[in-house]
Amino acid sequence: MSKLFKTLLAAAVVAVATTPAMAASGSGNEANDTMACTISVEHKRGNVTSLVYTRDFVVAPSAPYTDDFSTSTRLRFFDATVARVDGAPEVAFVFDADVDVFNAVNFGSVLRVHNENKGETLTGSSSFFGSAVGSHRSFYTLTCRRA
Repeated sequence: MSKLFKTLLAAAVVAVATTPAMAASGSGNEANDTMACTISVEHKRGNVTSLVYTRDFVVAPSAPYTDDFSTSTRLRFFDATVARVDGAPEVAFVFDADVDVFNAVNFGSVLRVHNENKGETLTGSSSFFGSAVGSHRSFYTLTCRRA
């Protein structure tokens, strides 16, 4: 996939995930919704770790976070947004990375931060298997609290 296509795809996923949240937010005070977060992703092919991504970042309704950590041979992106939904901030993220010549991973999720001062943590995984490529698994942890 081209870099432009992957960027547009990641932006579209974030937009679709957060559009209902932005419409329902109406908090009016964006400074209260600034979140300090940490994302950790580990991708394994079989039982061998082939990619590790860890970042601390700050995200606000008026300042989405984007990290293009591509290399000369691999396209890789991480994007995050925050919006207040029903009185609580929700941090949405998308992770997209080429993991080898013919395969890429793309996943995202939303973390609702109920306790803004203490913070919340979301863990999950995404996987695929192919007879020619074997097992691919990505594990992620997102932790966010009020900045």
